[in-house]
Amino acid sequence: MSKLTMKEIAKLANVSQATVSRVINGNKSVNEEAAKRVLKVIEEVGFIPNNAAQTLKRSHSNIIGVCVTETFNPYFVELIDILELEARKRGYNILLHNSKHNPITEWESIQNFIARQVDGIILVPNGEYNIQRLNKLAIPTVIITKNRESLDSIGLDHMQAGKIAGENFIYAGHKKFGFIGTVPDKKHLGYESVLYENGFELNSLIKVKQTSTNNFLIQQDIEAYFNQADRIDFTCVFAANDIMALEFLKAAQKRGLRIPEDISLIGFDDTYLAKIMGISSIHQPIEEMVKTTIEILLNRIENEVSSEEKINIQLAPTLIERKSSNFKR
Repeated sequence: MSKLTMKEIAKLANVSQATVSRVINGNKSVNEEAAKRVLKVIEEVGFIPNNAAQTLKRSHSNIIGVCVTETFNPYFVELIDILELEARKRGYNILLHNSKHNPITEWESIQNFIARQVDGIILVPNGEYNIQRLNKLAIPTVIITKNRESLDSIGLDHMQAGKIAGENFIYAGHKKFGFIGTVPDKKHLGYESVLYENGFELNSLIKVKQTSTNNFLIQQDIEAYFNQADRIDFTCVFAANDIMALEFLKAAQKRGLRIPEDISLIGFDDTYLAKIMGISSIHQPIEEMVKTTIEILLNRIENEVSSEEKINIQLAPTLIERKSSNFKR
C-alpha cells in the first residue's frame, strides 16, 4: 500500500488537513480525541513524514512517558520511585502507564504518550511486539531493564545472574538443583549452563504461569508442585524473582522443610521482600540503571542527538547472600 497524503489522512480521521498538520508538528492546541484519531490512522497506514523528527521537537512539554509491565512487583515500585525522583531533579515530570504484560495495551500507552506530546519515552517492553513500531517514531525512546539492539537500552546481564546463582550453590556443595519461574528466559539458561559446565543437571523445574502480578496464582503453582511431587529431589532452588522466592519459602516451611538446612534458596531483584525475609537475592543496581537511562534520554531530547548508532548497556549483577542460602552441605 502506498503512503497516503495528509489530505487523505484527514479524511480517514474525520478532521481537517490543518489538524493533521498540527498533530504532526506537535501543536498543543489540538483536541486530544482528534489527535488520537489522527495518530491511529497514521500508525495504521504507516504515514511517517520525513520532517517529523524535527517538527516534533519544536515545543517541549517537559514530560517523559514511562510504561512498565506491572506495578505489583516491588521491584517496579522502586524503579518508578527513582525514575520520578531523577526526572524531577532535571525539570521533568513523568506520565506513567502500566501495560499489564499486554502488548496491545502497551501500544495504546505509546499512542497516548504521542497525543500528550511527551518529550521522550522510557519503556519496559513486552517482548518484540512494538519495538519496530517504536523505531519509526520521532520521539526519543530508551528501553530499561532489558536490552534491545535497535533502540537505546540499559538492562542487566540475566545470563550472568543465573550463572552466579548456580555457582554459589555448587560452591556450597549442592548436587541437586531446582528452578522456579516462567521459562525459557536468560536467567534459567544461565543457571542451567553453569550446572552443565560443572557436570550437573537441573533436577526439578517448578513452572509458574504468572511472573509476579498475582501472588495467589504463583502460590497455587508452587503448591501444585509440592502436592504432585513424590519427593523433593533438590537441595537448592533459584527463583526468577523475589515474589516467587517468598511463596516457595512459605510453602516449604508449611511442610516442615527448613530453609536453608533442607533447601537453600536464592531469589532475584533484591527487593525489600528479600531484605525483610532474609532471602538471598541477585541484586539489580536500580539507581544506576535509572540515572543512566535518564542521561541517555535527555541527551537525545535536549541535545537533539539523532545518531543511528544505538547505546546498549548491560550492567553486572551481584549476589546479596542472606540466611536463606548461607549453608554449606
